[in-house]
Amino acid sequence: MPKAEPYAFRPLAAVDLPLLAKWLECRHVRRWWGNPAKALASMEEHIDAASVSCFMVMLDGKDFAFIQAADLDDEDDEALAGQPKGTYGIDQFIGIEELAGKGHGPAFMIGFCDMLFAKGAQRILVDPHPDNAFAIRAYTKAGFQGLGETTTNYGRALLMALDRQENNTQ
Repeated sequence: MPKAEPYAFRPLAAVDLPLLAKWLECRHVRRWWGNPAKALASMEEHIDAASVSCFMVMLDGKDFAFIQAADLDDEDDEALAGQPKGTYGIDQFIGIEELAGKGHGPAFMIGFCDMLFAKGAQRILVDPHPDNAFAIRAYTKAGFQGLGETTTNYGRALLMALDRQENNTQ
């Protein structure tokens, strides 16, 4: 199981869906992830799928967050066109509200992005809503740089990128 102390990532399994359903109903998650049933159905669809890799994030061995990565090389969203080959998009949330705003988001994202870079990713994109100052601040702390506002297939977004550094040892 990949680790970024004290964080670990394990592939999403059907047994995780009830916990995700609970988290998706929480106000702090629902505000940005929308309809919980629709979001959960999408996550369930991606269990063992090649197109999107979904993971539970554990803090000291306990589930507390969700993260997913999608290879964007064949993405049909015009707003994402022109990205370098080897670009991945990630989405995540902290499910336990009491753990949000404590630095866990940027920390586990750095560990997860390092894993993607080790597997050959060249760029990692995030696309928070421009009004989601909390997420934008977390992405900035994790090293993401703003590319500008756009409209994706999912609505308004601020595209932010983290590029593989040549001096990375992955």
